Amino acid sequence: MGEEAADHRKRRTGMDHKFIYAVIERNGQCPPIAESPLDGIDGAAIEIVCYRDIAAVVSSIDIRRFDPGSSGKDSYAQKEGILKSDLLKYQQVNLSLLKQAWSSAVIPLKFGFTARDGQQVEEVLRGAYIVLRTLLSRLRGKVELVIQVSWDLPKILKEIRDKCGLPDSLNSQSGTRDPQLIVEVGRMLFEAAEGKRENFITAIHDSLSSLSMRFFDGPRNAEEMILNRSYLVAKEKEPLFDEAVDLLGTEHEGYLSFRYIGPLPAYSFANIELNRGNFALVDRARKTMQLPEKASWKQIRASYRKLVLVHHPDRNPGNSLAGQRCVEVVEAYEMLSSYCRSLPNFIEGREAGQFSFAEEDVEKVFVVQNERSFYASP
Repeated sequence: MGEEAADHRKRRTGMDHKFIYAVIERNGQCPPIAESPLDGIDGAAIEIVCYRDIAAVVSSIDIRRFDPGSSGKDSYAQKEGILKSDLLKYQQVNLSLLKQAWSSAVIPLKFGFTARDGQQVEEVLRGAYIVLRTLLSRLRGKVELVIQVSWDLPKILKEIRDKCGLPDSLNSQSGTRDPQLIVEVGRMLFEAAEGKRENFITAIHDSLSSLSMRFFDGPRNAEEMILNRSYLVAKEKEPLFDEAVDLLGTEHEGYLSFRYIGPLPAYSFANIELNRGNFALVDRARKTMQLPEKASWKQIRASYRKLVLVHHPDRNPGNSLAGQRCVEVVEAYEMLSSYCRSLPNFIEGREAGQFSFAEEDVEKVFVVQNERSFYASP
């Protein structure tokens, strides 16, 4: 009785919640996490909670750790240090998962996501299954590689000035005091530098895009940074991507400096937010696939084949929107496929009647929203 009371007290005060690091694929048995030298935040043991063919990687945590007012004696610097340490551990666990042979795909959940206990973790997996299953299929065998590029702007501006025959500075010492001329020359320098920046970015992307499947632009946090781009790359193409980055560094030496980060879990390509009311995502996929509110698996497959052929870039030369439209069709099909496979009447390769995409039916199983677009424009 005393142990039960202690357990209840832990749950009530938040001392035994589950911190969720990521969701992974599993084949048959739960992954052998015990064989991996992993520990979680504050040294807690890593655990696995399985549901169907996916699993959550978790550890026990006192959620008061994330309450800014829970440790009044700690200084701001101490609290910030704890937060940074926890975030580093979160990243280390996810990176370790990516390297495990039994982990073919990893979806990191947002840092700080917790559940009340293991049972609630399983409820999350059950309710979130459609989107998680879809994303795991997309990310299987792929990694995120990040390219951060900075330029030597003073050197580039000097070359522009020399090419245009402009003085190094427009001031009294150079004999130029005309404000209008100063503004005009400044505009010319800015436009020329912007053109250079765009040309650098185009050259870099042209070299890397054929080796990747998706890309996403992150914020440029420094004035000298001209590019912060994440690429989704198949693991077997990673050596070729490495070589391409090395070649770019050699070609642009003296003008550009490259920071190459990875391989990482696909942080930039899966932004999971758990909420109820995601009928809109399935409904949008259904409309993209031009399907009625009820459709059979045969109808879904036929519509997919037809639309991919219609919108394939090879059949639409000169149409810049065709590739985007084809991506939308593929992703809509993946979404509907995961939804149908989550239903009890789905049997692979056999006609199983019609599947309902009505709101009241979708809401029973669909509770996840992926806020990050899987396709990003340059």
